[in-house]
Amino acid sequence: MVRDMKRIILSLLALFISCALWGQGNSLLLDKIAQLGSVTLEYEMTANSSDGRQLMEQRGTIDIQQLSYRLTSDMLTIVSDGNTRWLYSPKSEELVICSADYLSDNPLENPFSLLASTSFEQKSDGTFKILHREANGYLYTVLVTSISSRETPWEDSYFIVDIDSLPEDVIITDLR
Repeated sequence: MVRDMKRIILSLLALFISCALWGQGNSLLLDKIAQLGSVTLEYEMTANSSDGRQLMEQRGTIDIQQLSYRLTSDMLTIVSDGNTRWLYSPKSEELVICSADYLSDNPLENPFSLLASTSFEQKSDGTFKILHREANGYLYTVLVTSISSRETPWEDSYFIVDIDSLPEDVIITDLR
């Protein structure tokens, strides 16, 4: 049960990243991000089961610079430098390290592959709404509530997790 919940959480967060970065049909958001360079997106996300029950709700931020990103929410932090991806859960005291494989069709390995069925719209208030329905009927809704640019780019080290800075009792699983 805990393992399944972790997969759902990781899939949801990966879905948001994939939608925000590589969505087909959401060129307005991609164009805006490309124009701004280094950006921070604030988002709200919900997941509903096929019968409409809400499974999860969360808020967070994602800092994006080219293919690097740092997603921070109350549940999880995902950091990627474009080659490696770190998934850190302070609550479960676990860090998973894996390769960032942007060519894989498996959404658990490559969150960007989830975009084939993504619905996207820019709302009149300037927010962006991204919907994704999985084959199992789960509906993920992401609302990008703000986009702000950063005047100076982040250092490359911002998109790498310093393992030595984590608490000693963190379980590290390296899948690279």
